[in-house]
Amino acid sequence: MRLADTEGVSRRGFLALLALASVRPVAAQAPITRPRVSQQECPIEIIEPRATDGHRGLAVLRKPPGPGRFPAIVWVHPGLTTFPRAVLELFARDGANPSRFLAAGYVLILPTYRSRDADPQSKLPVQDLLAVLDHARQLPYVDPASVVVYGCSGGGDLALEVAALTEVAAIVAEEPASFMFTGVFNKDSPKAGALFTPEDTRPIGDNPTRFYSPEMRAFTRTKIARINSPILVVQGTTNWVVPFNDQVLIPELRAGGRQVEVRSYPDQEHCFCFEGGGVPPPPFFKATPSWPRTALQAYEDIERFVRRYIKTRPAPIEPRLVQEVAIK
Repeated sequence: MRLADTEGVSRRGFLALLALASVRPVAAQAPITRPRVSQQECPIEIIEPRATDGHRGLAVLRKPPGPGRFPAIVWVHPGLTTFPRAVLELFARDGANPSRFLAAGYVLILPTYRSRDADPQSKLPVQDLLAVLDHARQLPYVDPASVVVYGCSGGGDLALEVAALTEVAAIVAEEPASFMFTGVFNKDSPKAGALFTPEDTRPIGDNPTRFYSPEMRAFTRTKIARINSPILVVQGTTNWVVPFNDQVLIPELRAGGRQVEVRSYPDQEHCFCFEGGGVPPPPFFKATPSWPRTALQAYEDIERFVRRYIKTRPAPIEPRLVQEVAIK
């Protein structure tokens, strides 16, 4: 601004003009995108790992092009019940965070498991996930020393369960439903209907230490003593699972000398990171405007964590095979 341009302007007005002149336009935030990986080069494959009791399981798999070896991530869904194949395929194809791991160069495996809504302590889902891990380690293009398990809620509980029974490169538990890992949520717990649902755990989340008896403590510590894999706990702040993990699970892991890190993300709904914005959320999911951006941040934090422990480094898929799609 030239001095001549200020003739006839009061001192106060002149200062106001200077303030306006110093303002710079605020750049709009770039839209959050997710990778759409070529299905021709990285098709969805169906695998049926067989558990020790003979049960034939179900998982979908996508791998980067080429012979490998690759690191692998087993991406375990939330809940207490089996997911249909079509839903697993949807998450493998369009889920933002699963696709990000694939695009980054990881073999992506999304399994389901036998339901445990009749008995939350059923070991059948654990057997199913152990079978998936055994299958993954035997794949010729996977480095068996670079297999990571991620799970959310009920899937996060299963990730902890298998970590107590087998060694994997790392465990990522997003808001694990550790009511089950600790034995607090069991077939004798009160339930509203004929079968258990996640809603039946709310009283436990409202008063975590009340339900954590000395017997449950001994049960939990025996499991924790068998865990050798490093653990990352990912959590939002707006659901009833977090207090139990903060007051019971995480202190017990640390007291047991386990290698555990915690990342918290304010104002995010339960399992905000599981698919990350590529698939429309269920009606009960209270999505916030920050959700896709925060889910991307969580992915980046998880990927940095697992890189510290896998033996084989991932190599991103060629850009020509990946299209970035804006998340609406």
